[in-house]
Amino acid sequence: MMSIGIVFPAHAPAQALPAFASRAEALGYEEIWVVEDCFLSGGLTLATAALAVTERLRVGVGLLPAAVRNAAIVAMEIATLGHLYPGRLSVAFGHGVESWMQQIGARPARRLGALGEVVTAVRLLLAGETVTTAGSFVTLASVALERPPALAPAILIGTTGPQGIAMAGRRADGLLLPEGCGPTFVAHAKEIAQTPPRPSGAPLELVVYTWLRIEEDDRARLALTDAVAHWVGSGLYSGPMREAGIDTSPEPGAISRDAADRLAVVGSAEHCAEAVHRFADAGAERLVLAAIGSDYAQQYERFAREVVPGLRDAETATQ
Repeated sequence: MMSIGIVFPAHAPAQALPAFASRAEALGYEEIWVVEDCFLSGGLTLATAALAVTERLRVGVGLLPAAVRNAAIVAMEIATLGHLYPGRLSVAFGHGVESWMQQIGARPARRLGALGEVVTAVRLLLAGETVTTAGSFVTLASVALERPPALAPAILIGTTGPQGIAMAGRRADGLLLPEGCGPTFVAHAKEIAQTPPRPSGAPLELVVYTWLRIEEDDRARLALTDAVAHWVGSGLYSGPMREAGIDTSPEPGAISRDAADRLAVVGSAEHCAEAVHRFADAGAERLVLAAIGSDYAQQYERFAREVVPGLRDAETATQ
């Protein structure tokens, strides 16, 4: 059975996170992910708050814009959390939203190159290496962490582009895919990331966000329509759109059942369980639910109560 986690919404007040994280752990979720968006809350700060009030819950940060971080300093911050909460932190790096990066003067000339240099340097530093490099974005001269963690937190790349996915396979511990990346795209991305075989030989951590709405079927699919319309309107997800067979923004009304199945975990408890199995079959090891709607806490409660027990029973039956 894959790990199942939940997203703390980007626009939720930071002061609600400690109670949210504690409740997620009590409900049996394996992990939560926090979001760093401009200009809301800092990802590593949120992660620290969640880790501090829980005992076993894994916490992910999705994602840190690579161009905003000095590789040595962010490695130092991540290492500190690795010491305090060993084995419980994952951090994803990405490009950041283009308009925001332009707005704060942090758009590198070579975005992909900058991302790769930051991820490579951070992983080497966390592994205890002394790093000297003079890249187009990262410059380090004999830099080493004084206290690298015994168990380095996982460093992922968050992207949907083929070059970035391939880079995750070569340079990162894993790949983070956003909402809208349905099972077909998940399988496609995993193939790209693992071709050729990873240099380290270590398995790729594949973390997938997916929209969640557990409710009477028509109403759940109606809520999904609004999320998909915003997703299509962003113009950022041509690859996932193509794999899901979505050409344009959906018409008003509930998105079709077939389209919902290609994109998300929505509908009745039975529909949601079937969707989880589709993601697992596609190769997702860690599925992170992003509830649609302001009642996100109730959505996570319902999923834990109505869907998870059946998933666990099915897992036990196949062992």
